[in-house]
Amino acid sequence: MSCKTLYITLRRLIAERDRAGLRSHLLQHGPVLFAHALALGSPRVVADALSLLPISERMTALRHLPHPLRDAMKPLCIGGTQRLHLQPWSPPVPTLRRA
Repeated sequence: MSCKTLYITLRRLIAERDRAGLRSHLLQHGPVLFAHALALGSPRVVADALSLLPISERMTALRHLPHPLRDAMKPLCIGGTQRLHLQPWSPPVPTLRRA
């Protein structure tokens, strides 16, 4: 299957919110071809597709995306760290545990 054909299929699956179908295509075609097909779309399309995948498969596909696309997705919080960031106004964690 060509990247363009796979991309059209992925767009349909994204529109239908078909998690099982996306996962099936990732496993069937492998993360490299899957990522190359996704890269034909906008960062928003890529983010939508990745959000429908389990975290381990999401990270696998994300690693194979072109660097400019990964950089364009940073404002969408895709591929960033998953650390807890407390807001400046929030009380310290030990205070929360005692309450």
